[in-house]
Amino acid sequence: MMKRYVKWLGKLLALSAIINVMIELAARKSLADLGSYMLGSFPIFCLNTLIITLPYTILFVTRRKTFICIAMSVIWLFLGVVNGILLVFRTTPFTAADFRLVKYAVNLFTVYFTWQQIILIVLGVLFAIVCLVFVWRKAPVSQEKVRYGFGTGVIAVCAVLVLGATSISMRTGLVAVHFGNIGDAFRNFGFPYCFSNSMFNTGISKPEGYDNETMEEIKDEELVPENLYALSENTKPNIIMIQLESFFDPSLWYNNPVKYDPIPFFHQLQKNYPGGYLNVPVVGAGTANTEFESITGMNLDFFGPGEYPYKTVLKKTSSESVAFDLKNLGYSAHAIHNNEATFYDRNRVFSQLGFDTFTPIEYMNNIERNPTGWCKDKILTGEIMKALDSTPNPDFIYTISVQGHGKYPSFEYYCQQINEMDEFIRSLVNTLRTRNEPTVLVMYGDHLPGFEWSESEMKNKTLFQTEYVVWNNMNLPVVKKDVEAYQLAAHVLDMLGIHEGTMMRFHQKYFNDKHADVDNYLKDMKTLEYDILYGSHEVYGGKSPYQTTDLKMGIDDITIDDVVYNDSNVLIYGNNFTPYSKICLDGKAVETTFVWPQLIIAKNVAENKVKDSEISVWQIGRDKVPLSEAGTFRFKIED
Repeated sequence: MMKRYVKWLGKLLALSAIINVMIELAARKSLADLGSYMLGSFPIFCLNTLIITLPYTILFVTRRKTFICIAMSVIWLFLGVVNGILLVFRTTPFTAADFRLVKYAVNLFTVYFTWQQIILIVLGVLFAIVCLVFVWRKAPVSQEKVRYGFGTGVIAVCAVLVLGATSISMRTGLVAVHFGNIGDAFRNFGFPYCFSNSMFNTGISKPEGYDNETMEEIKDEELVPENLYALSENTKPNIIMIQLESFFDPSLWYNNPVKYDPIPFFHQLQKNYPGGYLNVPVVGAGTANTEFESITGMNLDFFGPGEYPYKTVLKKTSSESVAFDLKNLGYSAHAIHNNEATFYDRNRVFSQLGFDTFTPIEYMNNIERNPTGWCKDKILTGEIMKALDSTPNPDFIYTISVQGHGKYPSFEYYCQQINEMDEFIRSLVNTLRTRNEPTVLVMYGDHLPGFEWSESEMKNKTLFQTEYVVWNNMNLPVVKKDVEAYQLAAHVLDMLGIHEGTMMRFHQKYFNDKHADVDNYLKDMKTLEYDILYGSHEVYGGKSPYQTTDLKMGIDDITIDDVVYNDSNVLIYGNNFTPYSKICLDGKAVETTFVWPQLIIAKNVAENKVKDSEISVWQIGRDKVPLSEAGTFRFKIED
């Protein structure tokens, strides 16, 4: 019997090696690169083969051995093919965190694929399912008695061996535990290991030596002394941060085919205002992670591979942020995004990050879209002005643009889009110049666009770097400084003399300490992040002072003034309606026509549906998630 099990294990290892080759070929798309990986990293290739083999071992406790082999092969190949497809559109490989983004990916299918491709993908998936059903029904079933106890023991032994080999590989440095560059990690350590790592390695692990005494030392030694405001008496500038989607200077690419400068105004600002390179955590995609770093001041390197904190810890935990910090100084905090509110769950996450209002596309009018369907960024100028006008307080406004989003028909098309984004920047700056208010405007790209290129093709020799510039009307010194995305806000606030907030003061102390040790800086940063998000909040004295806000959707109130039922039509008069305003009868949305911001209509509504119904208006995005209600109205129709 033992010989039979050993024989099966030999077959599984051979099959796993073949699957491993196919997965890596899908990712590398080159036989030469595949051969280089296998020959240069053969122990790693063997480790990945073992990892692939482990799920197959469940056949030792079933009679449907053929089905298990085929089903497991299909699953592994599916993961490998998905990884290969994603690497065509972005540089970031497929991780377990992407499963949390499936609903967003479905919405983007028509952007990245033609309908013919979508149909082929659907048919391929259906074919695979049909084949699995056929195999289940027709594949031979072993007539041997299943020895569950012995089979379970074999599985346990295999699990111990695989986990032991993986642990030894981690400890000896053959493979990395944490990935500074996730793309390089997948290329160096293989898809099976890295994908498995992303499944089980999430959040921030508890730092060694984490306790109250350690946190007190960090507070005493690593934070700038509290100095709430030091720039100028009674002068608090509006602070606006704009994260520009896929905004990148094409002149930094050696193979740039475009001969004109698509972003002349941004270049002009770079010459005359503070700025520099910005190191970002993602490339080709992953906007929310650059966003997370720039808002919280936290380093994503300490989280699991490919993790999106917006989809994990921030779903249930509030966190100190630039918004919370500036609100402590009397600021109002606004977020603006000319795309759907629910993308990356921003409609929930922004309340965890301290924002007072959030204006997504569902609350905007006069929307103009580019050829690939993304809202043009020029709409943001008016929305930013609206936010500035909404309070008597100084304002912090965090804006996420979307026009530069892929997919791009060509690099020339991409340059046309960033040229229009450059015009938006010009319009915004000129508009801000007309306001008699001190203002600081921070603009930066969230990541490079999703083209196939390599670090060697870049003048700055990296794909994880964009640029930032700080326009202001306060005569700030023209400081040129390269920073990490998680340091950006601290750097800008430091120039303003604002030292408020734990992570901000921590980074500012590092900036101003010429003898600071990078390793200690990173070590203490991880400890702070763990304490704030997962620990016992020792840095705050044992209890976090940052509580979830009551996030208001949109700046302007959407109101109902009157409801008229006329000739089978429901006409609702009010204020600030948008194309996303939906008339609801007893909570159920009906087909709604947007006429203008003061009028929306539901046509061909039967009288019996309206009679005695509670009529309301909701803002509802494309994913059918209700965002806010304008109010309710009830009237009786005379018989």
